[in-house]
Amino acid sequence: MPTKVYQNHRDRQRERILEVAEKLFIRDGIDGVTLNNIADEARLSRVTLYEYFLDKEEIAWAVFQNVVEQLREANEDRFAEPAESGYQRVERFVWRLMHNNLELHLAHSRFIALFNYLYARENSGKRMRTTIETAWPGKYEILSQWIGEGIADGSIQPDLDPDLATAALTNMIAGMSHRFALLGANIEQEYGYSVTALYEELFRNFLRGIKQDVDLRKDR
Repeated sequence: MPTKVYQNHRDRQRERILEVAEKLFIRDGIDGVTLNNIADEARLSRVTLYEYFLDKEEIAWAVFQNVVEQLREANEDRFAEPAESGYQRVERFVWRLMHNNLELHLAHSRFIALFNYLYARENSGKRMRTTIETAWPGKYEILSQWIGEGIADGSIQPDLDPDLATAALTNMIAGMSHRFALLGANIEQEYGYSVTALYEELFRNFLRGIKQDVDLRKDR
């Protein structure tokens, strides 16, 4: 088989493994899925599966990286859009992520919620940082840059630390998106509000908190 054709075949096979694994992980939980389950669902032998991944945890990390790459692709067109201020860039980023996480890519958010148990158990913060930077280069830096631009142009509170605010915002988005994606209708039954309404309320108040007071007075 020609080298390029063979490589394309392996790439498609690997993608198939990741797609199957994500569905099984979401349905049964990562701990509830075995390599045999993944091989059977992908219609591969266990030996063939080992040619791509050594164990289930490696598959889960590869699925996570794949998910982050797809979320980057779904959001990156917004990065190039013109904006009047740094605050407006941050605002667009937050609402676009909500739309993608809770509407377009709900299954991905459910997987990440389950993946967090594996991540916590492995205690692998450095690996997480490396994986995200590989899948979404500059994700943290660009958000911090926008916050810095907002401070400079007067649209964002001047006493914010851009890097700290970025870490806080990304963790809040991740925490809420993954909880809402995993629990879904349970949230509405418990609180009487849809997950979309709660997300909007949380981040509307966060965004109000980082805006300059002069902008807030204009809103009133």
